Amino acid sequence: MEYKIRRAVPADEQRIRELFIEMLNAIYHTQDVNGYETGYLDKYWTQGEDTVYVAEDNDVVAYLAVEVHREGEKEYVYLDDLSVAEKYRSQGIGSALIHEAETYAQEIGIQHILFHVEKSNTDAFRLYERLGYRVFREEGNRYMMKKDEIHIAEERITAEEYVDFLKRTDLGSQYPKERFEDRIRKLVKNVSISLIARNDEGLIVGALFGLTDFCYWLYVTDLGVDRNYEKQGIASRLMKTAHEIAGGEKDIAVYLIANEDAVGFYEKIGMKKADDVMQYNHIEWTEWTV
Repeated sequence: MEYKIRRAVPADEQRIRELFIEMLNAIYHTQDVNGYETGYLDKYWTQGEDTVYVAEDNDVVAYLAVEVHREGEKEYVYLDDLSVAEKYRSQGIGSALIHEAETYAQEIGIQHILFHVEKSNTDAFRLYERLGYRVFREEGNRYMMKKDEIHIAEERITAEEYVDFLKRTDLGSQYPKERFEDRIRKLVKNVSISLIARNDEGLIVGALFGLTDFCYWLYVTDLGVDRNYEKQGIASRLMKTAHEIAGGEKDIAVYLIANEDAVGFYEKIGMKKADDVMQYNHIEWTEWTV
């Protein structure tokens, strides 16, 4: 299946109304639902910032309504309705529409994206969680959801903070058990680059440690992301930021040891397996998980 995403036009209105009814039928498991009132969609056909994105495969098969709110100091994008025709579900179209809205928000200089989801709409709720959205507050039968802002900064953390973070990642098996606590204290204290990603509540959700001479090379010793925040681009941002801090891609070569599960990610960001690296490794190593 090939589909394209575009801005909706007035000629799409009837199909959007049909998809809205289909969405309500699926959520409430009844045919007794009311559609949009006459004139409700008119605001999307003006020259304002509100818009609708549609996915098209010969006909419109999905849509996402996007409202832009600039109310004093509170600026946010509100995702009003998202509907995907039944036979086109579970094919990534909903995610693609949301990514389009996220890109639009960035283009118009708005960071916050909010929306409601019915508590009974478990499929939509799981989709939003996979895309990094979290419950902001409960409102009756609905959740208000928003995406955490991820803040990346150079900072030193304690060994205890790092161990707590490791328990929420897939990094917890990469260290030998021998003298673990003492070595982690030395690690967090002595690395050249210590980049930490935190969410709005200050929770550590990503970390990168690196050794560098700031002239020729950067060796990434540790890179991890909280399991609940994976596939949100945090690891890529950490790698890019570390490379820039070390001196940039024109001067700095990046090296690391990657487990097999992570090879695909590193290849995606442009890294390649090397044949010119040697090692001397006779350390004691008892496998365990933090």
